[in-house]
Amino acid sequence: MGYKDKLCTNFIVRHKERLPYGVKDRGKFIPPTEGRRAIFVPSFGTMEKEEVEDIALAAMEQEDERLKKSHTTRTKENVEYLTNVARNAPRGKRRKTLQEIIGGE
Repeated sequence: MGYKDKLCTNFIVRHKERLPYGVKDRGKFIPPTEGRRAIFVPSFGTMEKEEVEDIALAAMEQEDERLKKSHTTRTKENVEYLTNVARNAPRGKRRKTLQEIIGGE
């Protein structure tokens, strides 16, 4: 056995990272997928891992409900209609066509 072998034996480093508000779970980040927004549940050591998981699952369910309600607002429908009319009107007549629809001068 050489000099280097004797120095490198029996070292176990156990370092628990200290978080700002305790020593429990850090929190959880779920990246955005399939139209779903990103979800971030901060804990900074205040909550247990199970609590963070429960909150993250609840947030994912809320996102799924939001995605199911894919209705368009009346304003968005109006803007889409005006955009389509303007695109279909001949060049040079677009402004006049839009003003007739909106009721402007």
